[in-house]
Amino acid sequence: MASEYDLTPGISWPTILYRCKWREHNSEAPGIIEHLYQIRARYTQNIASEVARSAKSSYGLFESPFDLLETDHAGLKKLRAFIEEALQLAVSHVNGAQVPPERIQPIIVDSWFHITNDGGYHDAHFHAHCSWCGIYYLQAGDSTAVPDQGAGNGVNRFYSPLTFAGAFSDYGNHYLSSNRIDIVPEDGVLILFPAYLLHSALPYRGRKDRIVISFNSQSVLRESDGVA
Repeated sequence: MASEYDLTPGISWPTILYRCKWREHNSEAPGIIEHLYQIRARYTQNIASEVARSAKSSYGLFESPFDLLETDHAGLKKLRAFIEEALQLAVSHVNGAQVPPERIQPIIVDSWFHITNDGGYHDAHFHAHCSWCGIYYLQAGDSTAVPDQGAGNGVNRFYSPLTFAGAFSDYGNHYLSSNRIDIVPEDGVLILFPAYLLHSALPYRGRKDRIVISFNSQSVLRESDGVA
C-alpha cells in the first residue's frame, strides 16, 4: 500500500481524442457520397469555402462551403444526429461526467467536406471559435500508414501541443520525443479532437478519392432544475 512518502504520479491537462464508428455507414454512405459529388459539380474553384487557401494544395483537393450539415439530405441528417450524440458523450466524459450527456447541447458551427486525390493535402493548422472538432471518414480509399518510413498516404497527422521550443533535451524528457501521431482513415469512423490540437492531412493518391466530412463545434448546457 502506497504511503505519503512514496512517489505518486498525477496527470494534468491531458490531450484526449475520441474514436467511434457509425453503425449506419454501410447503408447511408453511397447516397451521401453521390450527393457530395453533385455539390462539387456546382463549383469551378477547388476551395469553394474560400477559407485559408494558402494552407491547402491548389491541386487534387476540393473543399466545400462550410454549411454542409445544414441540410435536408436524409443521410446527412442521420450522420449529424450521430455526430451530435458522440459530442455529447465526449464532452461529458472529458469534463469528468459532472453533467449527464443529455444536458449537453452541441452546436455545429461549421461543417464541410474534402474530396482528395492526385497528391492533394492540407497543411498543419488548428481551428478557432470552437472547442471540439471532428473528422468523419466517408471513404478512406487507399489511405495507408507507412510504419518507420515517414509519411503515410492520406493520413491525418496530429502534433503534440507540447514543444521543446529550443529547451534542453535529454533522457529526462525523452518521453516527449514522439511529437506526433498518424491516424489512418477508415470507412465509417469518426475522430473527435480538441480544437487547439495542430493537425494536417498528408498528401493522398489512390484508385478511389479520399472523402472526409469535417466540422467545428461548441457546447452549451441545457437548463436543468432552473440552472443553466
